[in-house]
Amino acid sequence: MNKSQLSAREILKEWGIRNFRVIDKQAISEITLGASILATGGGGDPEIGLLWTYKVLDEGKEILMVDPMDVPDEIQTASTACLGAAIVLTEKPPSSDVLSLAMERLETYLGRKIEATIPLECGGVNSPVSYAAAGEMGIPVIDVDGMNRAFPELQMTSWVTHGMHSSPTVSVDNRKNVTVIDTGDDDVLAETLARRAAMAYGGISWIATYPLTGEQMKETSILGSQSIAWAVGRAVMRARQEHLDPIVELLNSLKEERNVEGFRVFRGKIVDINRDFGSETNKGFTLGTVTLDGIDSYKGQTATLDFQNEWLNLRVDGKVLCLPPDLIAILDSETGEPIRTDIMKYGYRGTVVVIPAHERMRTPKGIEMFGPRHFGYDLDYMPVEDLNTAGGGV
Repeated sequence: MNKSQLSAREILKEWGIRNFRVIDKQAISEITLGASILATGGGGDPEIGLLWTYKVLDEGKEILMVDPMDVPDEIQTASTACLGAAIVLTEKPPSSDVLSLAMERLETYLGRKIEATIPLECGGVNSPVSYAAAGEMGIPVIDVDGMNRAFPELQMTSWVTHGMHSSPTVSVDNRKNVTVIDTGDDDVLAETLARRAAMAYGGISWIATYPLTGEQMKETSILGSQSIAWAVGRAVMRARQEHLDPIVELLNSLKEERNVEGFRVFRGKIVDINRDFGSETNKGFTLGTVTLDGIDSYKGQTATLDFQNEWLNLRVDGKVLCLPPDLIAILDSETGEPIRTDIMKYGYRGTVVVIPAHERMRTPKGIEMFGPRHFGYDLDYMPVEDLNTAGGGV
């Protein structure tokens, strides 16, 4: 029997893996909520990814998640994801076989089977679709990703900053048009071509990308990233059920799971939005600035956030409190639900939370590739914990 005929359980048995987690509807709901919070305002509509994954489970297909360190070095993994403007995705949801086609074409190009999926990022769409793809293909999903947040460009990953590459990438649209992108080690060019393909498709594409061996995956990924998202989502859902403060529970979960301090830095009401939805001039990104007037103990203060699909930086009364790659989330103060850049509206009220990026995103190469200067800010990167302690901020 070859790999394509094995179930996920049989693959894990062949690898000698006995410890794994079964992902049911409750689990994927918690993971998706946590990923949406960590997605820094981007990541797309979680309902799209969730409904797709629910469908896979309703069809009786199993979704199994494994620890990356248990995975054999020689296996082939790859990431499945959506690329383009998140707002377009709500109007052009994919058919169930689009990602399968992308993975099949990537397998053909590589000349070998893909034996596990690795989520690209933490996001409302791109986290659960990797689980859905794993269930559809009968392969496991690995507890890693390339960011532990969401970022607007394909090359903005721990994989690239640690020497791996996104090529080859296969891009597919709902009409099953296929583009194969292979730029070798030029990941910026791969992003440019993948973005142009998405725009030619109508603003959104579905990709299979970052083909990594098990060894490469372990050496360069954000290890345990799905467990981090799961812990965050579980904590916020528990807060809702037990009428606790979701912001407190979120920050506690980060301390327990990652041993990092996040910060509640502002609470306010959106009073101004300047936003451009994924136009040709913006290369398919949703770009803009949002302003919040402070409420409660922050009354009289003003917060301003820039975004490119995701929140990029935060200023309160002109003082910088967070810079990329560190994370910013605007959360509903009562439910902990993230207020995304593609759905925010005038009058929305929320709490702003900032979180340290994973250490694999804070390397010198990472700061060069997706730090503040990459996004046009004439500022050197300062860790969010330094910006939010006594005397911090710039």
